[in-house]
Amino acid sequence: MTETVSIVQMYPVELGITGDRGNVRALQARLERSGIAVDVHHVGIGDELPADTDIIVFGNGPLSAMRIVVDDLRSRATELEEFVASGRSLFAVGASAELLSHGVELLDGEVLAGLGVFPFRVSRTRERNVGYIIADTADGRVIGFEDHASAWTLDADAVAVGTVVDGKGSFRLGESAGEIVRRDQAYASNVQGPALPLNPWWTDAILRAVADRRGFAWATGAEHASLNEYADGARAAIEHLVHSKDFRTIGL
Repeated sequence: MTETVSIVQMYPVELGITGDRGNVRALQARLERSGIAVDVHHVGIGDELPADTDIIVFGNGPLSAMRIVVDDLRSRATELEEFVASGRSLFAVGASAELLSHGVELLDGEVLAGLGVFPFRVSRTRERNVGYIIADTADGRVIGFEDHASAWTLDADAVAVGTVVDGKGSFRLGESAGEIVRRDQAYASNVQGPALPLNPWWTDAILRAVADRRGFAWATGAEHASLNEYADGARAAIEHLVHSKDFRTIGL
């Protein structure tokens, strides 16, 4: 029997402004090139989350979009907590990652309560960090683009994944800046670009976790070479730009 992996993009209309469909497409393409069938579902406000979902991808959006989806998202709090606790895979970028935290303190002092799926809280800042970001992790180098005006404060037990080499990052990590918080197989990040096509090893880590949980074999091979080649070229171009320009971020 052919295996089928189910991928859900949550709120693609409201939270999908930074190439977030590209993260879904990266997961889909790498599975399909290995002969694994993929079902992609778009789940909006009021829609049911398919029971057999393997991966949920959340995207980014402005504060206005966060306000639009937050009530529906809170209605799913128990379901999403159980999803992550069961070891299934979740990838959240920007605004969605903030809504899945304990909450977001806005500039006027209002607190937008989150779901608490991820162990950190967010404070919006007046400085907007815009530019390329490079972070080193134990599994590989993450390269992408950041555009956010927020600072994350991690709980004591939070798992920080990356140390920022260039860029601002999302939180403090000792004397350095940090990027990406991981809980089991769930990731919260401000890396855009979109991130997964630019970082094939990260995409593969998510897919290996799905294969291990489901109990089927999956590996990359020659059919993935062109995808990796495109990513390598983009990554090299970004690193060249980072090291050849005088600025890293733009403060607004």
